[in-house]
Amino acid sequence: MDIFRYIVRFLYRIRWYLAILPMIALVVAWFMTRNLERQYDTNTTIYTGMITGYNIEGGTGTAGGNAQTNINNLMLIVTTDNTIHEVSLRLFARCMMYGNERKDNNYISAEHFRALNASVPAEVKALVNRNSEDATYTNFKAYEKPSRDNFIFSLTNYHPYFGLNNITSRLKVTQFSRSDIINIGYSANDPGIAYNTLDILNSVFARQYQQIRYGETNNVIKYFEREVARLYRMLCDAEDDLINYNVQNRIINYGEQTKVLAGLEATQQVSDNDLLMNYTVSKAMIDYLERNLGDRAEKFTNNKDFTDKVKDISRIHSRISNLRLMSSEGGGNNAEAQLELANAQKELEQTTKEVKNLTQTIQKNSTSTDQGVRTNTLLDKWLDQKILAEETKARLSAQDIMRQNIDRQFLYFSPIGATLGRKDRHINFVESNYMSMLGALNAARLRQKNLQMTTATLRVLNPPLFPLNALPTNRMMILLGAYLATFFFVAVYFFLIELLDRTLRDRMRSERITKIPVLGCYPKESSLRYRRYNKTISDMALRQLSKALLPHFKTGQQNVLNLISTDSSNGKSYLSQELENYWISIGLQVRRLTYDEDFLADDSRFIMSTSIKDLCPDILPDEIAIVEYPNLNDHSIPSSLLNMGTVNLMVTRANRTWKDIDQKALKEVQSQLENQDSLYMYLTESNRYAVEEFVGQLPPYTRFSNFVYRLSQLGLTATENNHAS
Repeated sequence: MDIFRYIVRFLYRIRWYLAILPMIALVVAWFMTRNLERQYDTNTTIYTGMITGYNIEGGTGTAGGNAQTNINNLMLIVTTDNTIHEVSLRLFARCMMYGNERKDNNYISAEHFRALNASVPAEVKALVNRNSEDATYTNFKAYEKPSRDNFIFSLTNYHPYFGLNNITSRLKVTQFSRSDIINIGYSANDPGIAYNTLDILNSVFARQYQQIRYGETNNVIKYFEREVARLYRMLCDAEDDLINYNVQNRIINYGEQTKVLAGLEATQQVSDNDLLMNYTVSKAMIDYLERNLGDRAEKFTNNKDFTDKVKDISRIHSRISNLRLMSSEGGGNNAEAQLELANAQKELEQTTKEVKNLTQTIQKNSTSTDQGVRTNTLLDKWLDQKILAEETKARLSAQDIMRQNIDRQFLYFSPIGATLGRKDRHINFVESNYMSMLGALNAARLRQKNLQMTTATLRVLNPPLFPLNALPTNRMMILLGAYLATFFFVAVYFFLIELLDRTLRDRMRSERITKIPVLGCYPKESSLRYRRYNKTISDMALRQLSKALLPHFKTGQQNVLNLISTDSSNGKSYLSQELENYWISIGLQVRRLTYDEDFLADDSRFIMSTSIKDLCPDILPDEIAIVEYPNLNDHSIPSSLLNMGTVNLMVTRANRTWKDIDQKALKEVQSQLENQDSLYMYLTESNRYAVEEFVGQLPPYTRFSNFVYRLSQLGLTATENNHAS
């Protein structure tokens, strides 16, 4: 509670500083903000469709991918330097084209245009095309160079309306609750600048977004188109090469052709086996029949006509076999070969008939063999087997030709299969790459169409409106901030002084600094407001001191009041005189002893004294001795005299600094005292609030002073009997 009261007293003590200095700061702030610029704010709302829109690629949103990332990218495009740079140059072009120095319009106010027009050099004004904003923008962009001396470059870096950083700092891009809608806000001290900045930005950033998205997609589409065309040419060349190869090698269906060839090979093997078996059987039968015929067989074999006929039969059979082979290879469609084959068969029949007739002519009788078989029968069988053997032999010769032909076909078709397989693999490889690239091209074109839908989806729901009313200024906040900041600074400044200051001032500070209890405070004289109450207040303080001292005095012993101080001019002499007079007036016996009057500070009698009687031999036992000692910083006081004191009162001014030497002297006194509870502090030259802490409310007793005193005592709801009438 003492700390709280101390804080209240501290604030009350610096009340005039807290009242006047913040008011001065408030007046200064009001004067400096009297011409504060007004700000105009405008907004535009854009629907993107990137979260809930239709997407032909599948997924969520029109742009595909992560919808929130897409809308964040779109919001970043709005604030990129490239976008803002174009907005800056187009805004400058529009202001130079339509600005009016005499009248405000929807582009820029007359005041701001006069300032702008005065700063633009003539060579830049010459770039303005009054008929085309795009042409003016193109001229400005061509004129701009990254140089400090270039006006356009400096304009886009430092001007409050056209500087990139200035535009970006006042531009606010937000998304409405994770929806498809974004809001773009802009504020400026010119309504035309605010409106036209957003109006230009709406068209510029949509075009920038389209260029970024289309640029990469168009490049990809061109690449895929080139690759598809190249692979298509490769595929056509490979297929044409395969066709030419098939034509050159007479390949219609390689698989079926090789299958037929394999069938012919198998048939040839079966036929060879059958012919060999037949030939072997015929040879065995001929040998058997010749053994049975004996000499008769030799007659036939030795007969030249017979052997010639047999050779003719063998020749004709060979011819028939070759004709049949040729007929089978030609598919049976050669009429000439068929006719020749029929003639050969007729010739064979005729020759066979002649051979049989010849055998009948050679054989004259029909006697039987030893086995009882008729000779004619054996001869017929022998002749049949002989003819069959020749036929089989001829057919075997034809089979050899067929086998050689099949072998040549195998040697012909074998490398063709590997080559066709290699060409097919090449065609399949090129075709797969072609189809893959074609699919990628279709996907890229689909994405291009989707991007067209995305760009078309960027619709301005709420276009920017020309702001007619300015935003409320923060002037009141500035004034309030100036007042509160000054109030806080003053309070902190004095609070720091309060913490660091070693002025005793009042009871709490004195006890905190010296660690000695304070017995009371004596007021300083008021020269103005309270000077007529000086005597009353002094009497009240003196009575309080007497009331505080008398309980320490005891009857039947020598009561001594030692008045000590660390240096001069602290009011010991005045205080001792006033106490002496007051105590005498109330009937007490008092003896006042003062150094340099009743004893000398450098006298050995004082230095070596052990009792008060050494200083005043005639003092009576029932008299109260008020002893005023010399300054502790200059002289020492015998310990016996200090210990004889009923009360040792350290008198010091409240408005002085308690120095280290004072604290050292105080500690020396404490070390000399056997009873340290007899040592007290007494403050002179004290303020009213310090005196009131001991004597109560001081006059005058007006209603206001009564109220202030009640508040200082935290009597917030109390009803007091006051002195005011």
